[in-house]
Amino acid sequence: MPYRLTHSLSKCLFGLLCCVCATFTYAVTSVNDYFTEVWTSHDGLPHNSVNAIAQTEDGYLWFATWEGVARYNGISFTLFSRDAATGIVDAGTRTLVASSNNQLWVGGARGGLTLREGFNWYPQDIAQGLVNDILEDHQGNLWIAIEGEGVFLRPHLSEKSYGTEQKVLDIGTYRLVQYKNGPIFAATEQGLYRLGSDLATPLLLPDVAPETRVNDLSFDHQGALLIASDLGAWHYDGQNMKRYSTITTIAEDNSGLIWLGTLNKGLARLGFDQIEFINTSNGLPNNRVLSWYQDVEGSIWVGTNAGVLRLRSAPFTSITQADGLVGNFTRTVLPISGERFIVGTSQGLSVVEDGKASPAASSYSARQSILSLAQSISGKVYVGTQRAGVYEWFNGDMSPLINRASGLPSDEVRAIYEDSKGALWLGTTSGVLKIDTSGEQQLITQENSNLPDNYVMAMAEDLLGRIWIGTAEGVAIYHASGDIEEIPIADFEGAQYVFGFYIEPGFVWMATDRGLLRYDVSQGTIGGIGKPSGLPIDKIFQVVYDHMGSFWLTSNRGIWKIGYVEAHRVASGELNSIDFEHFDEADGMGSDQVNGGSTPAAVSTRQGDMAFATANGLSTIRPTSLKQLYQYRLPVVLERVDADGVLINPQKIRTLEPGVNRLRIRFAGLSYIMSQRIQYQTKLVGFEDEWNYRESQTVAEYTNLPPGKYEFLVSARYPYGAWSNADASYQFEILPFWWQRIEVQALAFLTLVALLASLVLWRIRVLKLRQVYLAQQIELKTQALREQSERYEKQSKEDPLTGLSNRRAFDEKLRSDFILAFPLLSHLNLAIIDIDHFKQVNDRFSHIVGDEVIKLVASYLDATVIEPNQVARWGGEEFTVLLHCSPEEAKRICKKLLEGVAQIECPSLDGAFDITVSIGLANGLGCKDYQTLLKRADQALYIAKENGRNRVECFDEFKARG
Repeated sequence: MPYRLTHSLSKCLFGLLCCVCATFTYAVTSVNDYFTEVWTSHDGLPHNSVNAIAQTEDGYLWFATWEGVARYNGISFTLFSRDAATGIVDAGTRTLVASSNNQLWVGGARGGLTLREGFNWYPQDIAQGLVNDILEDHQGNLWIAIEGEGVFLRPHLSEKSYGTEQKVLDIGTYRLVQYKNGPIFAATEQGLYRLGSDLATPLLLPDVAPETRVNDLSFDHQGALLIASDLGAWHYDGQNMKRYSTITTIAEDNSGLIWLGTLNKGLARLGFDQIEFINTSNGLPNNRVLSWYQDVEGSIWVGTNAGVLRLRSAPFTSITQADGLVGNFTRTVLPISGERFIVGTSQGLSVVEDGKASPAASSYSARQSILSLAQSISGKVYVGTQRAGVYEWFNGDMSPLINRASGLPSDEVRAIYEDSKGALWLGTTSGVLKIDTSGEQQLITQENSNLPDNYVMAMAEDLLGRIWIGTAEGVAIYHASGDIEEIPIADFEGAQYVFGFYIEPGFVWMATDRGLLRYDVSQGTIGGIGKPSGLPIDKIFQVVYDHMGSFWLTSNRGIWKIGYVEAHRVASGELNSIDFEHFDEADGMGSDQVNGGSTPAAVSTRQGDMAFATANGLSTIRPTSLKQLYQYRLPVVLERVDADGVLINPQKIRTLEPGVNRLRIRFAGLSYIMSQRIQYQTKLVGFEDEWNYRESQTVAEYTNLPPGKYEFLVSARYPYGAWSNADASYQFEILPFWWQRIEVQALAFLTLVALLASLVLWRIRVLKLRQVYLAQQIELKTQALREQSERYEKQSKEDPLTGLSNRRAFDEKLRSDFILAFPLLSHLNLAIIDIDHFKQVNDRFSHIVGDEVIKLVASYLDATVIEPNQVARWGGEEFTVLLHCSPEEAKRICKKLLEGVAQIECPSLDGAFDITVSIGLANGLGCKDYQTLLKRADQALYIAKENGRNRVECFDEFKARG
């Protein structure tokens, strides 16, 4: 609840409140709706007193403490303390001022004054004392407020260079501000001053002594000066000055609300018709406020003597007893109209609307422990209790409907469902009771049906009109016929408990104790998403679709958001694992424990809101707000670059020494709302072609990179959001060793080429000589092979005894000549010659004499038959003669041969045997092929032998004779 101001303080603030509220035309959020987080020295702050807060253009948040400057990236703090390189002469830091070009002025004890720009620090000349504030005016001049000394001006000379300082005001000063391009105002220990380069004019505060200390100054969105002093605060529009409160800091937020830091009463916010305080009773680490800052994401940071507080709008809003809820332990929630919810808790029933809750009814029955809810077609709400059965609620009235005494199997009702036909289904711990529209009751239990178990926790109706019943021992379907069919789910990781359903065309999703199961209605098969597919938990209580492409799964460890399409693909076996996003108390939820075992415990509305029953109130979210957050392009910075363990400045060092083995680059996406969920991808151009997805890892390491030029890029996003434009990059070059230089390698290459060329030339000469020798040898070998081949060729076609062509050669010649002469074959004749009674020669005189006779006949035939005719030994004592002439000429030649052979004398025969031959002659006319010609000549030879031998027989003649 808002802090109650004392009467005098309220009276002081009321005047300004009236003035400020005149500019508001919209309602504002209560301070109790902010999600608060606190950081102290236990969380990495070097000191709990936070004197100043600033945010630089790269997105870093900076905190000034008495033990140095702490830089925050959303995950961890980095400390900058006394160091010659930074120019911080003492750890005690009083002021931080962010300016353009990503610059940050740091001022503190012992006159320390330094400027940071990116990774570089530019120490300035020491000031006269403790630096309370720094102002760089619109001309670039530097104004320095010194504790107990006054204001000093250093004229701008050049970039980061200033002239000799001159004192402008001789009074200790705390704060300096400049109005647009106009005057500079100073908050001093003796009042408010307007400053010029050589003139300081006091501005009197009404109703207080002129020397009243002014602690802080700022401007509101209309340009009015806001003044904080020990004796009050003022609003100065250039003409009128109005007073309100005792203030240490004063500022206006992005919504136009005024925030006032006090000395010992915490932080006040002046809004629409109300003044609210945040103090130690509702989250402020200490009631003394030292600093206030609003970052670019809208979060408000408050520095106190005991740490820093952050106020922000979280994705989730929690409604608890502080907001009117009758009990924090919520078990069931139901949207009833518009943005109204009815919520069942362990202490009764509440109605929630516009973030506020009120009791649903004043009767005792409304304070029952509520387990389940369902809305009827008539608009009434059925309310299932833990010990009193079922009630009906309508417009604030709550009346009993049914309990154990009137037929309910148990007064503990964990699920209620009204089906499409108007029948009411009541799921209890002792079975299901169905009440139809006529009032007839049907009890369904494990004992009288196939219901897996009597402990019923969920019910739903599919598109076929069947009722799905989830129990502690499995799931069953109630068919229109009254039959109950049990669906086996234990095969999926031993699933047993079914806590909730989501029905869609073709599929039924079940929230179980082994993850999310999907039943394919057409196939009758079950797939699932659980630990094997990447979910870190087993037990899912409810599954809700947000109509934006995601399922929201509730559990005892928060809420898990998964992609709808990806869920189907995993359930179908197309994907092995699923990505998820996790929400818990850090996102504004009242508790990580989202309750289950009663329905509905999570719902979505037509307006796009979602509500979840938790162990500490009702948590609501509008997913579209997450979508807007995910579309925010995160700024990304390089935090640290190490080469072989040595820290380097990436803004100054662009070349790395030869032999660098390990390059380590640390980066961060600078968002402070859900820092733990930021995802990263990196790419080292020159080494990698594709982006390397690193999830939430903020370090990239590369080893043994070859010499060359590279550019490191890093991009960030929230889950499901767009990647940033890789604003953070580091271009660098790794130098080569002397032997890795291009010119050295080129010279070595040319030397090697020259050596190789010499070797090649020498080798070519050797090879040429060798080639000549080999050519000679080849020629000799070739000649020998040619001669050998010719011999082999001759042997293959020549009869070794007579030197005539053999049968193979003659057959090839006959076939060839027959083809060439076809179909004009009248001048192609074949004669087959056989030595008469040759066997007697062999038998009477020996085979040697027989061979001598064959050679004599062959010699005669070879000498007598002239080209183009051809003679051959056809085998044994047979010869063939191919005659290219007319049939008459062929017959004449054959007779001549017959007569000539008869004149041959063989000395070895001693006149005891006359050499004669028989000749068969055939003409090619009428032969279809050369084999036919052979057959005819052979037949003619046969006739010659039959007719007495030593004669010529023509095939055509004896054929004519019949």
